[in-house]
Amino acid sequence: MIGAPSRIAACAGQVSPMQFFSLLSWLDGRPLLDVMETYRQQILTEALFSVRPDGRPQFKRILTGRAKKNGKTADAVMAALYKLLVWVPAGNAGNQCFFVASDLGQANDDLDLAKKIIRCNPILESELNVMRNIVERRDGKGFLQILPAGDAPGLHGKTYLFLVVDELHTQSDYRLLEALELDRTRPDAVQWFASYAAISTQSGIPINDMLRQYHKGTDPRLFVSWFSGSIEEANPSLNGPLGPTLPDIEDAQRSLPSWIFRRLYLNLPGQPDGAAFDAGGIDAAVIPGRIVLPPQLGIKYMAFADLSGGGADDATLAIAHAQDGRAILDLLIDQGPRTNGTFSPENAVTLFSSVLKQYGCTVVIGDRYAAQWPIQAFAKCGIQYRPAQQTRSQLYANLEPLLNSGRIELLDQSKLIGQLIGLVRKGEKIDHSIGQHDDWANAATGVLVSAATLPKTVSKESIEGWIESCSRLSKSRWRPGD
Repeated sequence: MIGAPSRIAACAGQVSPMQFFSLLSWLDGRPLLDVMETYRQQILTEALFSVRPDGRPQFKRILTGRAKKNGKTADAVMAALYKLLVWVPAGNAGNQCFFVASDLGQANDDLDLAKKIIRCNPILESELNVMRNIVERRDGKGFLQILPAGDAPGLHGKTYLFLVVDELHTQSDYRLLEALELDRTRPDAVQWFASYAAISTQSGIPINDMLRQYHKGTDPRLFVSWFSGSIEEANPSLNGPLGPTLPDIEDAQRSLPSWIFRRLYLNLPGQPDGAAFDAGGIDAAVIPGRIVLPPQLGIKYMAFADLSGGGADDATLAIAHAQDGRAILDLLIDQGPRTNGTFSPENAVTLFSSVLKQYGCTVVIGDRYAAQWPIQAFAKCGIQYRPAQQTRSQLYANLEPLLNSGRIELLDQSKLIGQLIGLVRKGEKIDHSIGQHDDWANAATGVLVSAATLPKTVSKESIEGWIESCSRLSKSRWRPGD
C-alpha cells in the first residue's frame, strides 16, 4: 500500500467522518462501520480530516487505487455524502459536490449508489431531495450532481467544495482536470480520484503524473492510497465483509485475458482492446531489476535507433546480443533531458554514437526517418546508419513468436514495458494507440529481432577489436554515455 503518513487531528468545528458514518447503515441493513474495513476507515479519516498547522484541511487532492470490488467507489460516495451534509464550508460558500466518470453511465452508477444509501438511511432522507441527476439538500445549501466527462469545454468555471473523478485512468490528458480545476480561493475545496492503474506508465497521463509527484514528495497536499501487485497486495478487502474471495479472483484469472485480469484484479498497467501482445508474455520476458548490461569482451552486439525531430517522441537507442538461442536486450536509452520540452536531434546522434562505440558497434540499423539525414549525421560520428528492411509493424510481428517461445530477455524499464503492452492491432498492422507512443518499443523490437538472427560465432577481428575497447573501458566504472 502507498499511503500518506498519519497526520490525523480534529478539524476545528467539524464533525469527523467516522462520527457521521457511525450513524449510517449499509444497503443490507448492517451498520456501515461493520462492513467498512479498518484500512478504509483510516483512509477516509486521514484523507478528509487531517489538518495543517493553520487549521485548514491538509489535502487538496486524494487518489485511491486498488483492485475491483475493494470499495473504491463506495468510499468516494461516502466521502461525497459527508462533504455534502456534514462539512461546514469555509466562508459559507456552499456544499457543492460533483461526480465525474469515464462516461455519463458510470457517473450515473455512482449517483445511483448514493441514492440507494440515502434510501436505506432515514436520517439522510430527511435532509435530502433525490432527483434523477442530482441530490439536493432540503435547505438549499448544497447538492450532489453528475457531470458529463466528455464535455470538458462546457465544464469550465464551476466552483465546488468536493469533486469526485471516478476511473481517472481513462483520462489520457488534462482537459477534464483543467476544466474542473480547484477554486484556489476556497481553502477547503477537495478533489477525490478513484482509479485503476493506467494502460501505460508514460508521463503526461494525469494518474501517472500524480503517482510520480507523490513518490517524489513534491506536493505535501496530495494524499495517495495505492494497492497493487499480487492478488493479496492489490485486494486489501480480500475475504472482507463486501470484498472478493480468493476463489472469485482465481475464477476471474482463468476466464479473463491476462491484460484484463492485470488491470481489474492486480491494479497493474493493462492493455487496450485489440492488444498485439499478451501482457503475461511480456512480464515473463522482463528480468527484474536489470536496467542495463555493460559491454562484455567477445560478444557481438547489434544496435537499432528510432530517431525523432525533438518533438513529443523520444529518440531511442537499443543494443542487444544473442546467447544460447535467446535475444538479450543490453541497453535502451533515450536522448536524455529535454530543454523546454524539446531536444537536439544532432546531440542525440552524438550521444548514441558514443555509446555504440563502447559496445563495439560500427553499424546501427534504424527506421527510414528523415531520408538521408540520419545516414549523414551518424557518418560524422564514424557510425554507419542502415535503414531497416522491415517496417515497424513487420518487426512487431516478428517479435511475437520470440515472445511466445520465451526466447527474449527484456530490461526492467517501465517505458518499454508500458509501450509493448499498449501496442494494438489495426487490421493487419501493429502500431501504438491514438495519442500514445512506441519509440522505446520500436527500438527494442528492432534490435531484438535483429539479434535473433545473429551468427553464433564471433570473428577473430571482432575479438581483437574488443581488446582495445575493453582495456579503455576498464579504466573507469562504466555507465551509458561515458
